[in-house]
Amino acid sequence: MQSRSSDHAMGVDVSHYQGDIDWGQVKDSGISFAFLKATEGTTFIDDTFVQNLQNARAVGIKVGAYHFMRATSATEARKEADYFISLINDNGGFGVLDLPPVLDVEIATADTKQQITTIVRAWIRRVNNITGRQPIIYTYPYFADQYLDVSLSDIPLWLANYDVDQPADRAGWTHWTFLQYSDKGEVPGIQGNVDMDEYEGTVEDLEGGVRMSAEDANKIIAFLSAAYDCTDSDDARAEFHRLANELRKASGQPEE
Repeated sequence: MQSRSSDHAMGVDVSHYQGDIDWGQVKDSGISFAFLKATEGTTFIDDTFVQNLQNARAVGIKVGAYHFMRATSATEARKEADYFISLINDNGGFGVLDLPPVLDVEIATADTKQQITTIVRAWIRRVNNITGRQPIIYTYPYFADQYLDVSLSDIPLWLANYDVDQPADRAGWTHWTFLQYSDKGEVPGIQGNVDMDEYEGTVEDLEGGVRMSAEDANKIIAFLSAAYDCTDSDDARAEFHRLANELRKASGQPEE
């Protein structure tokens, strides 16, 4: 996977464990984004989520929400997705979230890699189909290697991997979108330790929206190239070329 960089946007992820947060101080310390715990299973709502959502947005911090998975079947996963979606919709909808919705996958809720992968995919598809937003997966190296099939590597990754400058490839993933690089951060405005995160791009990139991975962009560009070769229309070819360059820009690649 790619290395960390001093140019990357810095963030935190928080839950009720951090208590009351002074988001103004957090913003002033250089934090650009925050992932907030929203739900767990189908019965737990983090009691600081709404307050953190409102207060972080008020000072200009980019926000996202995550769900901790407890599902033991695809059916339960879809119910958990609906629970998560309902909470977000009750608090302004997915339009108030600047970052992708997150599925936190870190405990084995089924016996086999195939079963866990099916459960994860069910949650991802449910949220994507209903909200139109592409979720990302949060996990850590051992869990990814032991319990997640390589077929999930088409889903963007938020990797927890501490004290490394360049994480190794994991379970088919060769790229991270977010990296949780420490669980012992100290940030003004937050009492005690807090998880520290890094985005794959700069603050300016983050302001423009989470970047598409180069792998995904190139898959779409390949389809555009095939369409380009199948048409004699100069206008259509010009549009295919423009769209391909927009995809290159969105994934941090040079235009052609």
